[in-house]
Amino acid sequence: MSESMRNLLRNLLILIVFIFAVVLVFIGQKNIGASGLGTMLLGLALLIGLLWFYNRKYK
Repeated sequence: MSESMRNLLRNLLILIVFIFAVVLVFIGQKNIGASGLGTMLLGLALLIGLLWFYNRKYK
């Protein structure tokens, strides 16, 4: 697999995870209670993980 194809797949995976995390936060915001909070925390954890993944090459 070429390097450009690998970069494209990685960026596509990052975009999918980002959209999924934002959707989890919005869905969790609509649900009141522990399940909504857990959903929002999972989405937040995914977003923080993406930030870590992005920033690790700039150490």
